[in-house]
This record gives sequence, structure tokens and C-alpha cells, in this order.
Amino acid sequence: MEFISSRHFPDDVQGDMILANSIGFLGMKQHQVMEDGTGYKTKHRQDLISSTDKNFRPVEMEFAPDGSLYMVDWHNVLIGHMQHNARDPLRDHVHGRIYRITYPSGPLVEPAKIDGASIEVLLDNLKLPEYRSRYRSRRELRSRDTDEVLEKLQTWVSNLDTEDENYEHHRLEALWVTWGLNKIDKNLLEYLLKSKDHRVRAASVRVLRYMGHQLENSQELLKTAAADTHGRVRLEAITAASWLPKENGLEILEVAGKHPLDRWMEDSFKFAETRLTGNFLDTAEEENLITTLEGEDLEVFAQGKKIYETEGYCITCHQESGTGLQQAGYPTLVNQQWVTGDEERLIKLALHGLYGPMDVMGNHYEGQVPMMPFKGLLNDEEVAAVLTYVRNAFGNKASVIKPESVKKIREATKDRNDFYTPDELLEEHPMK
Repeated sequence: MEFISSRHFPDDVQGDMILANSIGFLGMKQHQVMEDGTGYKTKHRQDLISSTDKNFRPVEMEFAPDGSLYMVDWHNVLIGHMQHNARDPLRDHVHGRIYRITYPSGPLVEPAKIDGASIEVLLDNLKLPEYRSRYRSRRELRSRDTDEVLEKLQTWVSNLDTEDENYEHHRLEALWVTWGLNKIDKNLLEYLLKSKDHRVRAASVRVLRYMGHQLENSQELLKTAAADTHGRVRLEAITAASWLPKENGLEILEVAGKHPLDRWMEDSFKFAETRLTGNFLDTAEEENLITTLEGEDLEVFAQGKKIYETEGYCITCHQESGTGLQQAGYPTLVNQQWVTGDEERLIKLALHGLYGPMDVMGNHYEGQVPMMPFKGLLNDEEVAAVLTYVRNAFGNKASVIKPESVKKIREATKDRNDFYTPDELLEEHPMK
């Protein structure tokens, strides 16, 4: 992700979020970002880049000093480390691209002087519209003599134009400089905590969260923030409370709890409360297994459920409900023949994975996201258990898969080193 912060790009897209996507949609989407109370809302503006190359993998982007946007295309048939081993032979170690994106009708930005610049120049860089230039300047200031930077920072702040519309933001940048030097400016922090701009107050509370140990009155400042008129400021205080000793943290939550908790704050408040009190949910509560299986088959079903719900295995893509994520390219497992039909076809699919276009219950999937092979991750009993689970969960009802069947097919296909394609499996095992 990257936020547009470049005078080279049009004025009306400043602050837009750019999101690189490698699953389903291959490209970069651009969204307008707007405040929505405590949080934010977005509106799709355009697809900035899209590709028909199935190996297109935009994975990183950043604005350069001249205001242009650089984007890295990982260009790989495989996507993530969650689904595929780092040593998977299909990983492409040769190809890859770097794109540079410009806005031809607008002039490029004159790069800010950072490397070798004086402290005065670096401080003036904090007024630049480009976030990346300000960030790189703050990084450079961290490498300079702390006392000298702090001395010149005081002069820089005192000379700021109080009529400048960005006056508060410039002072916030100064606060971040002192944070980076591990010498927080207490007076400046307390001033910004009272800013008329809720964004500045929220940002200052976050500094307080990390640097409160340098202030004697941090507890009182956090309690004040917990009662702020704006939800985002209160949310920052709630988050800060979760890192404090129990007595201090609960004291802040007590203040925040007297004010409305909207959908942005509820989960954070509950987590902070749980973390501070230690009242976690009882994990020993017996699960309710919904299936028609009984006896030993039910035990296999329960084992399969645990495997299915292991992070990075089945649940990550096909979801707890088995309904998948259609837009991302993960088909449903509910009431469809790929799951409840031919046992041998399903076992082959689970052992060796699946890659390529397919149609499932009227929906077409390009198959750009391969299903990972489990032959090296699960033994015969485990494969049988998880397949038994998906064939008898989510309202499905089908035969139980036996470990002996998995062992037989594993042996028969032991020389296979690549994915099955849907067409290949359907040729060997047609749908009935």
C-alpha cells in the first residue's frame, strides 16, 4: 500500500490509497480515503494498473524523491509463503520488473536534499508536501548529533508562521523528530494534545503511548484523552491502556467506558479489558460438532476439523463456513461435486494441489491462485481426516475417506511433481 503524496500527481487525488493486489484482480487499485467519525471510509476511484499476465505480482510501491511512483512486480507463478514452501521448485528466481509511473501533464518534483544536508535544511524539509521526503528527512535527523538537532529544532519551531494553515502539522513533525531522538519535547507534546485538530490530538496520544515513561503526568494525560470529544483520540487512549500495568490501564478504560464505544472502538476496548484483567475465554468448552457421522467416524471428523481450521491450511481460503471467497478466487466447498463426488479425484487434488481455470456451481474461476499440495504436509491419516470433514461438514453428506485409499493413491502418483489441472482431473474422473 501507498498513499498518494506527491505534487507530481493531480491535486484532487492527494491522500488517495493505492493498493497492490495479486489475488483475483492483478494490478493496483486506487481508492479515495475519507474520514468517517472514529475511522475512515473509502471509495474506489479507478484501477490504476491491471494486467492479463497471470504471473503479474505487484508487491511493493513507493514514491521517489522526484514524485514519481515506483512499483515492483515480483512476477511469479506462486504468490505467498502461506500457501507455498519457500523452496517450492515453481518459484521463479529469474524474472521480475520495476515500473516507474509518472503523470505526463505534470512536472516532476525537485528532489529534496537529504544526504549531506545541513540540519536547518532537513528541518525545513518537514514542511514539504511529500510524506516520503519528510520521513526520509526525519530518518536523517536521527543520525545527527542529538543535542545539536534539539537546539536547532527549538529555533525552527519558534520561527514557524502561526498563520500557516499547516502550522499544527509542522509542530507535529517537530514532535516526531524528538520522538525519533528518544528525547520527547514534553511541552510540545502537551500543547499538541490540546490541539483544535482531532487528527493532531490522536497522533500525539500515540506518541504518548510510546514515550509516556519520560513524563511524570502521562497517566493524567491519557485519562484526559480517554474522555476526548473525538472517537479517534479515545481509541488511541484505549490502545495505549492495553500496554500499561493493570491498575493504570483499567483506570483509563473506566474513563473511556463512560463515553460511546462505536464499532471502531468496541473490539479494542474488549481486548484491552481482557488483557488487563486476564479474563480470557474458556478454551476448554466442548465444541458442538454438527454432522451425521457417529462413533469412530465422528472422531475422524473431529480430527479433520482441527486440521481444516489450522491457520494457513483450508480455513484461510475456504473460510470457517466452507463458502470460500468468491472474489478472491476461492470456491465454495458447500454442496458441490468436487468435494462430495469421486473420492479418488478429491484425494489427488488434496495431495498434489490444483491450478488452472475451472467452473464451480455456475461460477468461473481463472485459477490464478493455486491450491497448495498437502502431500508433504499431511500423512495418510490426516489427509483422510480433513477430507472426511469437508465431505460431511457445511451441510455436506458423503462417504468417509479411509487412510488406505490415500496411501494407495499417494503411491500410484508418487512420481508427480506438479499441480493437477481441473481439465486433467475431469478427464480422469468425469463428473457424474
